[in-house]
This record gives sequence, structure tokens and C-alpha cells, in this order.
Amino acid sequence: MRIKLFFLLDLITTAIFSTYLFFLRGDETAFSVGLTILIAFSPICLALTSPLVMILSKRAVKFEQSKINNSSALLTLSEADLVAMPLNRFLTDGDYFVTDLIPEGLSQSALLSFAATAEQNSSHELGKIIYKTALGRGLKIQNISAFHEIHGCGVEALVNNTTLRIGNPDWVKAQGVSVSSSLLTKIDQLAVHGKTPLLLSLGNMARGIVAMKDAVKPESKEFVSMLKRKKLETMLLTASSRKTARNFAKNFSLDGIKAGLSPEDKAREVQIQRAKGRTVAVIANEFHDLPALVNADISFLVNEGETTFLNENDEIKLDFEIPSPEKFLLIREIAMKAAELIKQNRRIAYLSWILLVPPALLQILENPPIFFPPIAAGAGVLIFSAIILANSLRAGRKKAEQD
Repeated sequence: MRIKLFFLLDLITTAIFSTYLFFLRGDETAFSVGLTILIAFSPICLALTSPLVMILSKRAVKFEQSKINNSSALLTLSEADLVAMPLNRFLTDGDYFVTDLIPEGLSQSALLSFAATAEQNSSHELGKIIYKTALGRGLKIQNISAFHEIHGCGVEALVNNTTLRIGNPDWVKAQGVSVSSSLLTKIDQLAVHGKTPLLLSLGNMARGIVAMKDAVKPESKEFVSMLKRKKLETMLLTASSRKTARNFAKNFSLDGIKAGLSPEDKAREVQIQRAKGRTVAVIANEFHDLPALVNADISFLVNEGETTFLNENDEIKLDFEIPSPEKFLLIREIAMKAAELIKQNRRIAYLSWILLVPPALLQILENPPIFFPPIAAGAGVLIFSAIILANSLRAGRKKAEQD
């Protein structure tokens, strides 16, 4: 849009001065001076400031085994100051296992059996692990007559006309379930130790806790440390309880945490940060985080060599698809380099106007102090264009510097 406007101004300026000279000094002078002004004031140099930089930068992104679906996101990335990320299977390895079974009015086997019955159709990783654990122990899985999954909260199923729920303790309590003080204390204790407690209820009574845990990825700590060294603020967006999230935030030295979030809540938090003037990059690797990704200024889908949840035919295209979180920093270096080169190129383009337009306008005078024909203006534009293109060739792969 800016280039088109400058072209229009160039044509209008040339037309005005050419018409003036035509009536004052004849058609030959009008043509020569008009052509000089047209060439000198043309935005050709400005038009060359970004195309080659962007082409080479996109090629550098592909060199990092990453995919870019939105070219403009590359420049937006250079302005990012907040990185939001999930917890499960991102900062942790995702290999959850059941650590504690705390029943109330049931046996441990009955507690796990009910939990697996409710989770048998779950699409969430935790639900699948509970189901597989119960099968591995040879426990009975009952048939359910209805099933409803609330992403980021839990599941509820109908078993023999009794509503069975398991999930985030806050969500379960919000359904009108009565929870004993003993179970509430256990939930807090488990969360403080970095475990994920899932509360199980039969009807309107809580009947126990299934606690789970997975290991922290060693490389994730280094990734977060590198983000902080690059002066990027970090925020954790998770469905886990606030106490569980605090435990991880402390271990990772995260700047902020937002816990107990549904996928829609995560998207809302991203929108809130953007409304505050932040440029938010979201990195995630699960379908549940799609709302947050879509609402970010820049979105990074980490597929880690696996089949992504977005197919080629999907209408939604996230900005970047990367094989590992570490690629985010490499791509950001490429983006910052591209933004800096484009800024330098624009300065060169503006310098071309400063040096070429004044002598071109002086040709309007009957006896100009310097002779500046169209060929001189053309040569000047070519020289500055060559400088811009040569500077653009500096764009390319740039490894993130290790502090």
C-alpha cells in the first residue's frame, strides 16, 4: 500500500512539473526534466527493501527443518516480548504415570476402576493413561450410557444412572460435588509436590483422588533459560491447579502463570495480554491449545516429528511449524536479522531520495547550478538499488547465540 501511494505521488509530482515546463519552456525540456523527476522520485529502491530479504529468510527457516505458513509473521516475531506455553508434554515429557490412589469410602481398586470407566472414551492423555493402567491391573471397566468431555476440566459419564466425574478438582467441586476436608488437604499436598491430582465423584459426593506425575524435560529448562537470556518474558498457560503450576513455575523460573484454564480461557488470556500492548508468541504441541495458538500474534506448532493435528486441507494455518521448541529461538534470530536488514534498506532508500530528488527538482530552473539529466537519475537509482540488493543478501540462517 505504501509503495502504491509513493508511485501515485511520483506520477502526480512529475505531471505537475512537466505541465508547468511545457507551457514555460517547451515540450523537449518538459519531457527531459519530467523524466528526471519521475526516475529520481520513483519508489523503486523502497520497493526492493524487503522482497529479497523475505525470500532468503523464509529459505533459512526451511533450512531449520521448519515450516512457515505466514510470511508477515516473521517480522511480527522480531517484535515479540512475551512467550506463552503449556505445561503437559511441553515442559514435561508427557510420560505420565499414576503415583497415588487415595480413596474415600472405596478401595483403591474400585477407585481406579471407576476412574477408568469414566475415562474410557477420553481423548486426553491423562485419561488414556488411567484407562490403560486399570486394564493392566485387570480391573473391571463398566459400560457407560453417556459421556461428555470438557477440555481442560475433565469428563463425566453416566453409569447405572449415576453420574461419574473425574478431573480438575475445582471443576468437579463447581458441579455441586461435596468434598471432605481430608480430600481437600490431600489435593493441596499432592499439588505442592508437583503432582496432578484428579478428583473422582459418584453422584454428588467425592470418592477419591487419582494423582499423576511426569518428569520434567531437562532440555525444557535450558529452553526457558535461553528465552530469559534473550529478554523474553515467559508465561505458563495450563489446566493444572495453581499449586501444581506454581511448583513448575518455580523450577523453571517462569515470569507468570495462569492455571486452571480451559482451552477457551487460554485464548482469553492471550487476548488480554495483546490488549495490554504485548506482542505474544504462543508455542504449543496439542490440539487443546489450538484456541490459544489461533489468538496469538505469532503461533508455533511443535510437532516433534509426529503427525500434527492440522492436515493440509485444514483452513487453519498456524504461522510456524517446528520440530522442537529450540527452533523457536533460531527462527527468532532469523526474524530479527530480517527486520534489521529491512530497516537498513529503507534508510538507504530514503537516502536515495535525499541525494537524487533535490538535483532533479533544480532542473526546473532556467539555469540550474548542476546538470542532472535522466540518465544520471537512472544511474543513481541503479546504484542505490544495487546497494540494497547487496545488503539483502546478508539475510540467511543465523544460529541463536549462546550466552
